Amino acid sequence: MPARMSTQTPARILTVIGYAFYLLWAALHVQAGNAVVRLGRAQHHSMVQARLYQDAWTLYFAAGLIAVFSVLAVVREWQPAFWLVLGIAFVTDVSFILFVLVPHYMPLWPGLQGPLAWAGGLAFTTAGLVISPRRGR
Repeated sequence: MPARMSTQTPARILTVIGYAFYLLWAALHVQAGNAVVRLGRAQHHSMVQARLYQDAWTLYFAAGLIAVFSVLAVVREWQPAFWLVLGIAFVTDVSFILFVLVPHYMPLWPGLQGPLAWAGGLAFTTAGLVISPRRGR
C-alpha cells in the first residue's frame, strides 16, 4: 500500500494544486458577478438591467459549478471533473477575453486574473493527469 501512495503522490499534488487554481477562478468570478450586480442596480429597469442580472447569474452559476466539480475531483477523485471544469472555464473566459479584454473595455490587470487562474488550473491538472499511474484506465 505505501508503494502505491508514493507513485501517486506527484500526480495527486499537481492535481490538487490545479483544482486550487480553479477554486481561485471560482472566487474571482463570484467577485465579478457581484460587480455586475452592482452595475445592474445602477441601471433603470430595462432590458439592459435584465441582461446585466442575467450575466451575473451566469458568472455565479459557472463559479458554483467549477467549485463543486473541483471539490469532487479532489475529494472523490472524480475524473470527469477535468473536462467539465475545463469546458465551463473555457466558455466563460474566452468570451470575456474576446468581448471585454480585447476591445480594452477593462484594463489587462485585473482583467487577466481569471484567465491566469484558468491557465494555472489547466496546466497543473493536465500535468497531474499525464503523470498519473492510472492514466490508461
